Amino acid sequence: MKIYRIAKKQYLEDLSGESARLYGRRWNKKGYPMVYFSESLSLAVLEILEHIDFKFLTNDFGYLEAEIPDRLISPKQKEIRLEENWRDNPPSNYSMQFITDWLKMNKSLAMQVPSAILPRTNNILVNPRHALIQELKIIKTGVLDVDSRVFQKK
Repeated sequence: MKIYRIAKKQYLEDLSGESARLYGRRWNKKGYPMVYFSESLSLAVLEILEHIDFKFLTNDFGYLEAEIPDRLISPKQKEIRLEENWRDNPPSNYSMQFITDWLKMNKSLAMQVPSAILPRTNNILVNPRHALIQELKIIKTGVLDVDSRVFQKK
């Protein structure tokens, strides 16, 4: 499966999960590294825009396209048991605890979870401490080039 990530260019190929470890995110608690990917570049753009204003999405940002074997991704329908308010902000403790427990068990390299922004699409959570992390292959990186018309007010 091809997966995508957006970050500042200087951190684009950093797959340590350090930012998620330091600050926590929707799916992981502070102290647990994880790398967030999306199943498409367009979803990755939506996800980054949830966190920053478009005016700050400058040429400093890029995208990374990677490939991960399907067999190393735990599918969401088998693993995720979401509570009714899983999309709330701030994120529920249940969602963070579920994935943090998954990270601690270290049984699979990645897990597929629904996007809180667009639940019919998926994000792929990668455990950078998993023994098979080398199976995740970077295919290419590039400049993130989003047309500003997308964000103009009508």
